[in-house]
Amino acid sequence: MWLHVDGSWGGAVCFSARHAHRLDGCALADSVTLTPHKMLGVPMTCSFLLTGDLRAFRAANALRAGYLFHGPESPDDVWDLADLTMQCGRRGDALKLALSWVYYGARGFERAVDHAFDMALRLTALVRADPCFELVSPDPPPCLQVCFYYAPGRRAAAAAAPDENTARTRAMVQRLVARGFMVDFAPGPRGSMFRVVVNCQTLCGTVDGLFAALQDVGREVCGADDTELSPRTG
Repeated sequence: MWLHVDGSWGGAVCFSARHAHRLDGCALADSVTLTPHKMLGVPMTCSFLLTGDLRAFRAANALRAGYLFHGPESPDDVWDLADLTMQCGRRGDALKLALSWVYYGARGFERAVDHAFDMALRLTALVRADPCFELVSPDPPPCLQVCFYYAPGRRAAAAAAPDENTARTRAMVQRLVARGFMVDFAPGPRGSMFRVVVNCQTLCGTVDGLFAALQDVGREVCGADDTELSPRTG
């Protein structure tokens, strides 16, 4: 049995003293995925599959293509990485992370990750405090996405049919995109819900502006009567 941990997005918390505990137990895994372009802002594509035992990794992935490789086939001979690279013609991803690491440093990565989590927490607090929104994701958020419903006039999204929640969410998203906010929706427990993802470059003003825009388009879609209990932020 092979235990793999998909840390493609959240694995970058390894740079943060505040959030590294989220990776507790990963040392027991046989392999871990880390994709620096997802959280650290490294240029795409940049992704790694890490393992503590190259011999096992080679046994599982080497193609032993005779038309390319003619060296010894000892199971302990793992110095030639070409034979165990799943995409041997792909550009080297490591250079992108290495140059970013040299430029920002580990402390720079740490500040960026901590800031991103602060922005997710800021949006979570705004959503929870407004009676016209229903928070779906945990508080505090486990990563950098905040999921919620717009539930105008204290009318819980649970009371609405899934189709109603979906129609409301998608109509609001269309208006938000027209205002310049790249907001998405996703399947939720009761129809489509807002799924807002922040990143290391997200600013406080952007979070506050987005939430004010959410309140505005909510009024546009649902009518002022349903949203009178939601005072505008900012």
